[in-house]
Amino acid sequence: MKTINTNSSEDKSVIKATPTKELFISMLVRDVTLRDAIGDLLDNCIDGALRLRPGGNYHGLKVEIELNTAKDYFKIHDNCGGMSVDLARRHAFRFGRSDFEAQHTERSVGVFGIGMKRALFKLGKSFEVKSKEKNSWFDMTVDVNKWQDSKDDDLNAWQFVFTKYEEGLKKVFPETERGTQITVSQLNKDVVESFKTEQDMDELIKELQREHLHSISNGMKIVINKKELKASELALLAHGQIKPAVWEHTSGKVKVKIVAGISEQEKYGPNGGWYVFGNNRLILGPDHTEKTGWGVKTPIRIPEYHPQYYRFRGYVFLEAKDPRDLPWNTSKTNMDLDSPVYRAVLQQMTVMMRTVIDFLNGLHDEKSDFDKGRIKTTPLQASIESSKACKVDVLLSTNKLTSPEKFSHPEPAKPIAPNKPKPIWVKFEISPKEHAAIKEYFGKENISAIGREIFDYFVSREILK
Repeated sequence: MKTINTNSSEDKSVIKATPTKELFISMLVRDVTLRDAIGDLLDNCIDGALRLRPGGNYHGLKVEIELNTAKDYFKIHDNCGGMSVDLARRHAFRFGRSDFEAQHTERSVGVFGIGMKRALFKLGKSFEVKSKEKNSWFDMTVDVNKWQDSKDDDLNAWQFVFTKYEEGLKKVFPETERGTQITVSQLNKDVVESFKTEQDMDELIKELQREHLHSISNGMKIVINKKELKASELALLAHGQIKPAVWEHTSGKVKVKIVAGISEQEKYGPNGGWYVFGNNRLILGPDHTEKTGWGVKTPIRIPEYHPQYYRFRGYVFLEAKDPRDLPWNTSKTNMDLDSPVYRAVLQQMTVMMRTVIDFLNGLHDEKSDFDKGRIKTTPLQASIESSKACKVDVLLSTNKLTSPEKFSHPEPAKPIAPNKPKPIWVKFEISPKEHAAIKEYFGKENISAIGREIFDYFVSREILK
């Protein structure tokens, strides 16, 4: 048996398990799309805005993204407060999440501490990061190939180094000067292939526009290749007898707010359905699948999504101080359907959705009944026409509904009863022989039908002749 020589500079009893950088990078970027990678960088900007403006008013803040495959560069620049040297040193460039960040940015969307690094490795072979915060600034340039080729078993080789930096300055940079700029060059081949057409860029714009519609509606300006992202206002019809269903609850460390109702948009099917946000970042939606309750049969039966429900809008806001407590996946593109938190939320969503669907079914029946003359008034349609769009934030802040979990609306019109006299039954008895003969004459088996034929025969010949 060999004893361990503790005096040796190299302990031969130790098996080194340090990963190679090549393996580490390939595993890090393998399961993330380029759109998700760019989305992670934009998420960092939003987190910076949250640090700068905890109240969520982002007017005056801006993120500009340039992706130029012809000139071989990607750039993202914001005025969202920047990151301090200390934040960069202790968290931003670490591979994994540190407790440091959790203590400083509540309700952020950065979860596992891999987003920015993963995005930079996914995009290209060289990147430069410049940032200016309240009283510090730094500049850092990384050649990915050189960093990857350095010795993997040297712990220092896993570090990044500031090119220039200053911290603890007595001077305070004004808010207008604070921000971060990231430039990636030597773009990877799949980046060039994925964004070489205008259609590819349009798809990127649509995706980021959808994911950050809440931040955009709160004043954040996002521009991609000189195209400003727009977001439809989060609003529901709410006036008079129409009142959206509203529910607020705290599940463990997650605060939940749900609003369900109808939109003033009637014909735009793709926009209908549920929208699920995690710390104000859209995770799912507009969704029309079983993930949000459509087509489920238990515990409440919900129909499949179709044109009759184009007006439906449901908004779910999940909020947690620590984003790791939210029921989402690491790329923030889907919900964790096995999460007890989300299962409980989904059950409440179906309860509230059912009340809106009942109204939309009634609206459909009302139109049919009116067209056929069965009713003379259309109170459901009238309630829609007299309603006004109200912002979801306002609905949540002024939630004083009598029955908030139920979508409120007027009673439908009752169909007009037809003015028909009560029928009179005419009965008489015949023998089996007579029945056989008359059945053969009329060619019918049903006794009631035969009786009607006999009666009509008599009336046509003796009364109406």
